[in-house]
Amino acid sequence: MATYVPRVSVCGDVEKFKKIIGDKPVEIVDDEAEYLIFTDPLELDNYLENSPLNTQVMSAVAFAKKISDGFFSYKAFAVLNKILGKNFGRVLDFDGCFAKSDFNLRGDFKTKLDCVGKNLYPILENVYDKIYKAFDECKFHIYDAIIFSKERTPEEFIDAMIQTNDVADKILLFVRKNSALENWLTINQNIFAQIESFKVENGAWCLIKKIMPPADVGIYIVTHKDVKLSKLPKCYRIIHAGHVRAKNDFGYIGDDSGDNISRLNPFLDEVTALYWIWKNTNHTHAGFVHYRRFFTSNLKQKEYRPGEYVFNAKNLLSEAEILKILSEYDIIVHTERLSDRTQLELMIYSTKFPELVELSEKVVRKHLTKNQPDYLDSYDAVFNGFVCFLYGMHITRRNILNAYCEWLFSFMLDATEELSERVKIGDTKLIDAPHVYSRMMSFFSERMLTVWLKKNHLKIKTLPIMYRDDI
Repeated sequence: MATYVPRVSVCGDVEKFKKIIGDKPVEIVDDEAEYLIFTDPLELDNYLENSPLNTQVMSAVAFAKKISDGFFSYKAFAVLNKILGKNFGRVLDFDGCFAKSDFNLRGDFKTKLDCVGKNLYPILENVYDKIYKAFDECKFHIYDAIIFSKERTPEEFIDAMIQTNDVADKILLFVRKNSALENWLTINQNIFAQIESFKVENGAWCLIKKIMPPADVGIYIVTHKDVKLSKLPKCYRIIHAGHVRAKNDFGYIGDDSGDNISRLNPFLDEVTALYWIWKNTNHTHAGFVHYRRFFTSNLKQKEYRPGEYVFNAKNLLSEAEILKILSEYDIIVHTERLSDRTQLELMIYSTKFPELVELSEKVVRKHLTKNQPDYLDSYDAVFNGFVCFLYGMHITRRNILNAYCEWLFSFMLDATEELSERVKIGDTKLIDAPHVYSRMMSFFSERMLTVWLKKNHLKIKTLPIMYRDDI
């Protein structure tokens, strides 16, 4: 981390000042100082009695205790507060800028402010809406802007931008006067859409607008049949899952091009299409629905069965609706379904083959333990629980889709390969067994979305589905 060296003018004994501050970085100057420091408290009192309030004038003791990354003047915070009040709804204070200030009692702060920081005083709940212990807890959220207040070198600033790239398209960056970062921004301002500067005594707050790709929504209708759908909204595409083994070709996108696992479709069903979407597309927003089941936000139709509504193509979730929802939420899933059986019991109920379910569970647990051990508690909670987001259907932003798929396929592919090799139903290989048996890994995969969501900190939007019973 770049080290900020404050420029100070000392009133009093310079050697005493150096002894008080120890090895903390500081530059003593005669003019153009950022702070006026007194070594004698009585002299400080006399100065303050005859001068207006100025938080850049202080005793050597106070200075020694406060100097750290993000050491700003009162006016710097006033300017930041003014910027936030005019432009933003929700902002992430990445470096805990306000937590390190003396402004912990503000109850009238208009911007909704979240913070990344550990061991913060309870009083900061007056400032922050949510406090996250680590960035990983909020890395999937969307903010209007992110505040970077620590002193950073250009290289460190680039790293911070990469780390938080999907969080916000605007940055509020504190840039110290005459710093390497200030020079870098001047030279490289053309890589941003806009940089607006708000000067303060020690430098400036820069409001940086990044150049972002246009929204590209890709919702895939997963099928193995001719779905007979025409005039779909432009963001919808039909994908044929298990195309490599298909007897018929309906002219849809196949999941057997590029990087694919189409051959595993008898075991994983629609999950082979999810893998293809992950590996072979670059939509900014993506997801999949089923040839019989579709998300809708229209609740005025006749109900088909609990949580499901009669299909009407006019009521498909539109691109505009998707973008609006995902500007406020992190993921769209089907309404949570409550059952009178646990998820493992439901699989036994569906297959009538408890031995196969038990063996499959052991295989999945083995590979989950090996590759994603932090998820075992979440896994047990879901599979021994009565609630689940069914069907695996979801729509989300690209970074979340990538994170989920990286997690899911880190263990499910190996589990599927092992089960397919180990299991026989009588003398029949699993791949040739009735589909209700061969698709055991599909039953597990369907519930893995709930496992992942239970562990991660996502803002979830649930929607009902429309169901087609004519195909």
